[in-house]
Amino acid sequence: MNEKENNNPMNEDGVIYELQEKADWLNEKIDEAILHAKKLKRTNQKRASYVKIISVLFTGLITILLGLQIEGYAESFKAFAFVLGAFVTVINALEPFFNFRALWIEHEAALANFHRLKDSLEFYLIGLEPEKLEKNELEELNEKYQQIWVDLSRTWIEYRRGEGSSG
Repeated sequence: MNEKENNNPMNEDGVIYELQEKADWLNEKIDEAILHAKKLKRTNQKRASYVKIISVLFTGLITILLGLQIEGYAESFKAFAFVLGAFVTVINALEPFFNFRALWIEHEAALANFHRLKDSLEFYLIGLEPEKLEKNELEELNEKYQQIWVDLSRTWIEYRRGEGSSG
């Protein structure tokens, strides 16, 4: 069966198109990883900020409620302050488990690594004729891409197991 019948887009020796496809695939995967890491970074950043803001606002509100001495409302204020205090306690107890701040920072680091890898790939490909692509170079860049994911996954699992620092 010849190459046209096989629908295989290769040149005479079959290597140039294969390497170009690998370079294109890696470039696309890095772009997808950048978008994914950026989305998760923003999500964890927002969650970490919300947890901190709610905790600080409720703690301040508790102080104000306990300080108010309006006749007939003092007991209601104390009861409401008690409920808010319990809520703040629960939020602060759960925060280290979810550890949004640490995950935000880890995704920021992964994002920077993906951008560095993207720059390395683009630098390698700029002005390079397709027939000069080197399989070893592309495999090395792919290994770096895979290692970024491995590191991020390992960190995420460590935080879920409670082995990561709590910020």
